[in-house]
Amino acid sequence: MTYAEDLKALVISALLPTLTVDEVIGTEVRFGEGQFRADLVIASPVRLSALEIKGPRDNLDKLAGQAEGYDAMFLDFSVVADAAWLDALRIKLPRSAGLMTLSGQSLLRIRQPRIRTRLGPETALRWLRTEDLKLLLRVPGQSLPGHYEGLVELARRTVPAPTLSAFALMSVRDRLQPRFDAFRQELGKTVTLDDVRMLTLGDRITGPDGKSAAQDES
Repeated sequence: MTYAEDLKALVISALLPTLTVDEVIGTEVRFGEGQFRADLVIASPVRLSALEIKGPRDNLDKLAGQAEGYDAMFLDFSVVADAAWLDALRIKLPRSAGLMTLSGQSLLRIRQPRIRTRLGPETALRWLRTEDLKLLLRVPGQSLPGHYEGLVELARRTVPAPTLSAFALMSVRDRLQPRFDAFRQELGKTVTLDDVRMLTLGDRITGPDGKSAAQDES
């Protein structure tokens, strides 16, 4: 393992005992038109959390852009960092971001993230793919637009914001679920590099064929 991969495996090991029955983990999850890649995502019907992992050999040059992307697309996000970075991260991170570090085999919470209860309508739409939108909008006897942009516009006009958020959260969880189930089935006493790879998605998780739906609300 590289150090970064080793650190990710340790973080996953620490997270597993804390998960509820409905929560799943994904790694290297691409989102936001492929601009961003979340090191770890925890998803459930009521949760969408992102974790950015910073080891002692990493740098913080891209952190501002990463934080902006996470803040736009997730209900909450945190940085898990080596203790050497904690002082700098307290300054660089927005107040909405959580901060954690590894202490032995456990995650130590330094600062709580701001947690939103639901996604905004435009954010929720950015998570949905064409097949998701067709399922969301399907009504017996009603024809649907044949193209993605038309589906997005119809959802924007007709689906209440709470429904959009709930559907998007469930859709993300469902996309991560098969790999997480396979990971659980193969998991031994420790999380290995192969285990981490099982959790990695090979394509973008947002929009039609990996393209996001719309620009997020400002």
